[in-house]
Amino acid sequence: MTSTEESRRKYDALADRYEDIFFYVADVGRRLVEYATPPPGARLLDVGAGRGAVARAALARGCAVTAVDSSAGMVSRLAEDYPEMLVRQQDAGALGFTDGAFDVVTSGFVVQVLTSPQDALAEFRRVLAPGGVVAISLERQEIGRLRWLHELNKEFFGGGGGSPMTADELDALLLSAGFTSPTRVTVDIPKPLADPAALWDWMAEQGVADAVNALPTERAVAFREGFFRGAEEMHRDGGISITFGATLHRAVAP
Repeated sequence: MTSTEESRRKYDALADRYEDIFFYVADVGRRLVEYATPPPGARLLDVGAGRGAVARAALARGCAVTAVDSSAGMVSRLAEDYPEMLVRQQDAGALGFTDGAFDVVTSGFVVQVLTSPQDALAEFRRVLAPGGVVAISLERQEIGRLRWLHELNKEFFGGGGGSPMTADELDALLLSAGFTSPTRVTVDIPKPLADPAALWDWMAEQGVADAVNALPTERAVAFREGFFRGAEEMHRDGGISITFGATLHRAVAP
């Protein structure tokens, strides 16, 4: 399997609020389609379509869009919002399409969360016609001025589940899947926040508040105190702004 039942439940729960919480996906989706440069009428498959950030940008460009996602909640809402798309619930590593069925395959912030990204990339190549293009966005992990928050999370929740995929690693996976001519560009999208409370509210929507509430009471209180102490210092020292970074990757199916 390339996507877990846990992640499917997560995205089902977030379906209605996904693009409000993850403020960058619409902008990055538009840029990803521009980077892929599909001509009008191109047969485009968007894998892990979510609420349609990439797919609707492809529609606006005149593509014939097919969108798939492993989350039933995402698929249901996407089909309702965009009846002009063909929308299906499918796993990225087991696409139900014939060989060479598409001219372009896009995938926004999906490959990095899969347990078997190589299986998904093999499927992307299989369903692409010769000369077809794959375009993928990858989150770029940079701590920057939020180092205090990174250290706070490490103190209370540990180091996490390993290192995230890097841009070099994704390019290597594309080559090993048989794609050629990989290129990439970087994207930075800032989001200023008014004050520490606004930063807390934004993080709470992503599940941080639930994680803190699951801590023993004294630890939960200590986390909140540390959070607001760090956020107040950041606010005084130039203001609070989250800068989301990504790389956009493009390669060709021979």
